[in-house]
Amino acid sequence: MVTDLIEQRRGILKYILYHYDIDNKETVWILNYLKDHSALQYCRFTSAVTTTKGITLTDNFKLLFKYDDLILTEADVIFNVLNEIDEPFYFYTTFNDARIQSMREYEWLLNQMDRRALPDEIVLEPQLKSQLQSVIETRIDLSLMMNERQDFIYYTTLLNKLEED
Repeated sequence: MVTDLIEQRRGILKYILYHYDIDNKETVWILNYLKDHSALQYCRFTSAVTTTKGITLTDNFKLLFKYDDLILTEADVIFNVLNEIDEPFYFYTTFNDARIQSMREYEWLLNQMDRRALPDEIVLEPQLKSQLQSVIETRIDLSLMMNERQDFIYYTTLLNKLEED
């Protein structure tokens, strides 16, 4: 599951690199570096600017990296931070794109699952929906093996909701 999620993140970064005409060489450099780096395991796509650590890709394809109380804009500094990061950080784009939005929704749903919250609606592209269904089914099996009644109820309810939407 983790490998699939990292591959999904890598695929979105590739999509941005090849789908958009990015003139800023430093942005291309950082995105290429991130897509092939182990820091990608800590990256989370989000639909809102976060108050914690994170990268924002603007409409004109400039990168801003919010790191604690600093906003980093220089590629070499962002590179060094990415090279040392070992905690979750967020990736936000200020422009709208259906594929990126689907990845944001997927990441959000995984976060909801960790918190045991039920979303009102689940809207995912078929591949991500299938992948999420597999994750939920695995967690249902695990809850049965561990005799975790609350987890079983939560995941079966979530699976039913996923199949409805």
